[in-house]
Amino acid sequence: MALGSRLLLAVLVLLSGCQLESFAERQARQRAGYLGEAASSQEPLVWTSRRSPDADGAIASLLAAHLYGGQARISGELTAQTQAILQRCEQSAPQRTSGLNGSAIGVVGANQGNGWDAAIAANHLVAVVDHRAPGTGNLSLPQARRIDVRPWGATTTILEEQAQRLGVVLPKPLACAALGAIVTQTQGLRSASTTPQDRQSASRLARRAGIQQAQLLTSFDLQER
Repeated sequence: MALGSRLLLAVLVLLSGCQLESFAERQARQRAGYLGEAASSQEPLVWTSRRSPDADGAIASLLAAHLYGGQARISGELTAQTQAILQRCEQSAPQRTSGLNGSAIGVVGANQGNGWDAAIAANHLVAVVDHRAPGTGNLSLPQARRIDVRPWGATTTILEEQAQRLGVVLPKPLACAALGAIVTQTQGLRSASTTPQDRQSASRLARRAGIQQAQLLTSFDLQER
């Protein structure tokens, strides 16, 4: 048997003994690593944002659900700008829900209870991910939870960085929508709150979405409508 054939046979034998991780198994592993004990909850996991979220909050919920499993849901109306981004990118919107009781809740794009759906109870919170500094509202949790607040321009940037760190390649529609969220949240990467992390995430997402740098600022409507 030729050397090449023997090497191919050895590789096939090695692969036959390996079990490839499914998408659901990868999500479960990443969820356990990120949420810790909260990931073992038997309640369904829901990622949501403030009532009637902006593009950053709504699309961050889609990113979180893709990385860690569960569903992305909103309890208010999507803005016209968010709808335009999702349509432009051919990305499905978060599901509309009339109630969040009985779910394990991850909140993105908000860190104070006065901006959330009134049905969210503190003991159901498993994570809070936001780019804004904590405000004057009360965030009182009865147990330790994942609190991920960074001084970046967009919550979507935080979750894109997590995807990068985990080695997750985002689907093109989701990468496009995430790019739209960052670009609009940071006013075309020109706002005072824009950070190097926002620009790096935007660059990675643009490559993944197939959007040229020259088209970056003209691909999305920056004006909230």
